[in-house]
Amino acid sequence: MSIFNFEFGGKKFEIQGPPGATEAQARAVFDQQAKTGALVGLNSGDILNAAKQAEGGLAAATGQISQALSGVPGAPGGSLGTAFSTAGKEFSSALSSATSVAQQTLSGITKSISGTPITNGISLADFSKQVPSLTSISGLSGIDVRSAMSQASTLVGQASTQFSNALGVGKFGFDATQLESAGLLKTGTVSSYLKQGFNSLTSVLKSPAVWTGKDGINNLDSLLGNPAAQNLTQQNLMSSGLNAVKQLGIPIDKLDPKALAGVALNAAKSATDTLAWAKGKLSVDLKSQFDTVAKDASFAVDFAEQKINDAIAQLAPPGEAEDTVDRATLDAAVTRIFGNDKIPSLDYGGPVPPPAPLFAENKRLKALTSEQQTKLSDLDEKLQKVTARTSNALLAQYDAMLKYLFNVATDYVSLQKEVAGKPYTEFIAEVDAGLAVVLALYDIIRLEYMPNLRRAGAR
Repeated sequence: MSIFNFEFGGKKFEIQGPPGATEAQARAVFDQQAKTGALVGLNSGDILNAAKQAEGGLAAATGQISQALSGVPGAPGGSLGTAFSTAGKEFSSALSSATSVAQQTLSGITKSISGTPITNGISLADFSKQVPSLTSISGLSGIDVRSAMSQASTLVGQASTQFSNALGVGKFGFDATQLESAGLLKTGTVSSYLKQGFNSLTSVLKSPAVWTGKDGINNLDSLLGNPAAQNLTQQNLMSSGLNAVKQLGIPIDKLDPKALAGVALNAAKSATDTLAWAKGKLSVDLKSQFDTVAKDASFAVDFAEQKINDAIAQLAPPGEAEDTVDRATLDAAVTRIFGNDKIPSLDYGGPVPPPAPLFAENKRLKALTSEQQTKLSDLDEKLQKVTARTSNALLAQYDAMLKYLFNVATDYVSLQKEVAGKPYTEFIAEVDAGLAVVLALYDIIRLEYMPNLRRAGAR
């Protein structure tokens, strides 16, 4: 293979040609593609070869090269003439092969969608519960994106506040790979903790140490309690997934919105598996899952086009209402109405709140825990660059954190004892969760970070 570098529009590109091709021949092909707009959308440093151009949907590239070879008068590349004949044939062959791959993926997608029954298509209620998308995505309008996201949530069948090993995290069922791709989990989390099957998804995600803190998501609860962040994550995964499969060879610009929606949802899970699915090379069990997603997403877009009018499309679901009624006033009014000592007094209030001192103590412990999480995140950056010379200093800092966390855990245990057996159900659950976070931080420092540091110091 011959490689040449050229500039266009202030950007540098690399063009790959067949063995023996000269710079003049490569320049002729490069200039021709520049004139036809093949370079639009490519970034500086991208590779431009015949296959790349055909994968991008430039079906005319093959014909242009053929005309150039034949020297057809008036053809855009006729000036290449016989000097380009040998190299040009190889360029043309590569283009033809890539074009057939693109056609193969289009055919595979169409066949999968047409041959699969609708499993769990969305309803008007499902659509209305999904907030409008922030923007369009690669050929999908805002309504298309909203209907596809609604379908994704419906297929998972899980609330935004729930997570499980079987379904993943939240309303879209994110797995760890997706969360890592979205930048919410630290790079290497999947390969370090989940590849060998020694840990469950839920056990890994419960550790605050694996979260990056991007967009304020620094633990599992902060993601589960933020439906807006889940919507944005799903939308970003769909967008990046479509860009990825486009680079892999699926001509997404040739797909109608109904087919494109299915590709987007599948690509949000895995771009490489989506390519294999489009080529008909995915395992039977995975193919069935991808077929279902694609078919139901196609239905969702068609449903929105046929059933959703502009007024409904503009509606956004309201947030959950809290504390909208003065319960004390209502309780007093009802009591006056009944006013009979034989009728038990009515209490419409929620869980019994703890006394102010206990509430303040829990707030203090949560703040101390948050401070240590921040420090741990800062030390994690230093850990990535540790040397034998700096390992002892870092070990001392981790050791100090262990002692500090031990004291916080001791205070949490004391608080647990004070509220044990009391009717402060929600508060007790909050205290238990706070202690669990502290213990998780303690364990990951003691069992992972410090042993790794000692090994680094020994080298």
